[in-house]
Amino acid sequence: MTDVPDNADAARDDQEMDVVELGVPARTAYVSVLRTTAAALAARLDFTLDEIEDLRIAVDEASALLLTQAVPGSQLSCRFELAGDELTVSVSVHSRNPRVPARNSFAWTVLTALAGHVDTLVQPEHQRATVTLTKRGEAVAPNHPSSAQVRALDDVRNQRGRDHRPRTGEAGATTVEGNAASAGGSTGVPPRGSGAVDQ
Repeated sequence: MTDVPDNADAARDDQEMDVVELGVPARTAYVSVLRTTAAALAARLDFTLDEIEDLRIAVDEASALLLTQAVPGSQLSCRFELAGDELTVSVSVHSRNPRVPARNSFAWTVLTALAGHVDTLVQPEHQRATVTLTKRGEAVAPNHPSSAQVRALDDVRNQRGRDHRPRTGEAGATTVEGNAASAGGSTGVPPRGSGAVDQ
C-alpha cells in the first residue's frame, strides 16, 4: 500500500464535494431515474455530450448487473459524489448472494471503457453488492467537432430532407435546396461531402 503525502490529503480535504443520494425500487422501470440524475449532475460539471452519454450507459449497465440479484421488494441505492471535474457514482443493492463482475469479464471491460475507473465491493455480512464508477471530465480539443456534434449535424440534414420533401398533389412543390439555389442563398447547413465536418 502506498502512503499518500499529507499535503495531498490536505488538498483533498480543501476540495468542495457535493453528495446526492437516491433510492429507487429495485426494478428496471426505475433505472431511468438514475440515468437522468447522472446526466444532470455530469452536465453541472461541464462534461461533454459524449462523456454524459457514456456515463448514462455505464450507470445503466451497473444497475442491470445488480438488479439480476436484488432481493424482491428491496431498494436500488445510488450515491453521487461531485468533486472538481470528477463524478463518482456508487450503485448498490441488497442481495442474498451478492456478487460483482469479474475483472476479466466483458461487463467489466464495458464499464471501464465507459466510466474510466471502476471499483466493486461485496459485503456478505450485510448481503450487499456495490459497483462504483468514477468519471473525470476531459476538455474538448478546440476547433475539433465531437462525434456528438457530427451526429447532431447529420440529424439536422436528415430532418431537413424529411421536412421539405415535395408532397403529393402540391403543384410546383420544390425542396429547400431548390429554393435556396434559385434565390442564390444557402440553407446554412453544408451539404454532405463538402468537407466542412465529414473530414
